[in-house]
Amino acid sequence: MGKSDHQMHPPTGRLKLNIDGAFKFAAGSAGGGGILRDHEGECILNFAMKYQGVVSALDAEARALRDGITTCCNQGILEIMVETDSLILMQIVTGQKPRPWELTCVIQDVAVTTQKLKV
Repeated sequence: MGKSDHQMHPPTGRLKLNIDGAFKFAAGSAGGGGILRDHEGECILNFAMKYQGVVSALDAEARALRDGITTCCNQGILEIMVETDSLILMQIVTGQKPRPWELTCVIQDVAVTTQKLKV
């Protein structure tokens, strides 16, 4: 998934959640966020979070995914497309790669929440 993919809107009647995480090892800081848009590119909701205890950029991405789908679920938005620029995260969530032990709790949270959604 290239950066240009972020400009593509979902099909008519669908919503797309773009998520991203950031991690600065030297500063010991991390954050994540996302935006949910409709097929016309209009913002439905967005979020941004600071994270503590993050161990990697992948960890920050996973937390952003968890928080994004949880936010949608809490708003009653149950059918979404999700886009991330992290191929590794996508492969972990879809079972194509084993999950790193340090992401076990976050990925389990994602799995539980996605059972409530059409993602």
